[in-house]
Amino acid sequence: MPSPTVAEQLVAGSRDLIASEGTGDLSVRRLTEASGRSTMCVYSHFGNRKRLLAEVYRSCAADLTGALAAAGPGFARAYAAYAETAPRHFLFLFAADLDGLGVDPGLRLDLADAVTDLAAASLDGADRDAALAFWLPLHGAVWLDTVQRLAGEPGRFPTAALIGR
Repeated sequence: MPSPTVAEQLVAGSRDLIASEGTGDLSVRRLTEASGRSTMCVYSHFGNRKRLLAEVYRSCAADLTGALAAAGPGFARAYAAYAETAPRHFLFLFAADLDGLGVDPGLRLDLADAVTDLAAASLDGADRDAALAFWLPLHGAVWLDTVQRLAGEPGRFPTAALIGR
């Protein structure tokens, strides 16, 4: 298997930083430290920090949508499992201030479109309204479950039954 490219190393290191620390300090210096690369690599491979973070967002979104696509009718379990195994990536996808990070907030709408389509497919091709009616309450429960776990207060709100645990 070939070694990862510098761009892949930057994305992987940035994902690792978000997974361990969240989105509080995503400076070029911190992103490159986490990637084991120099700051110049960001500019030579992505042009700027914003484009790197957009690629990190797309990478996390691809993980989520890939898991949901593979889950079929197990959409709800797969959605909750992604948030449980990658809680800070989940929050990056759905709660981070993308505009403040310089990332196009439209990426989140693209992700919502993809998740809605996958929810519809998991419901035997239901229409988008039915898919949204299914996904949005699930999303709220998974989000709250994720936030309370990261705050060290799992179970503060009874989300387990809502997300199928």
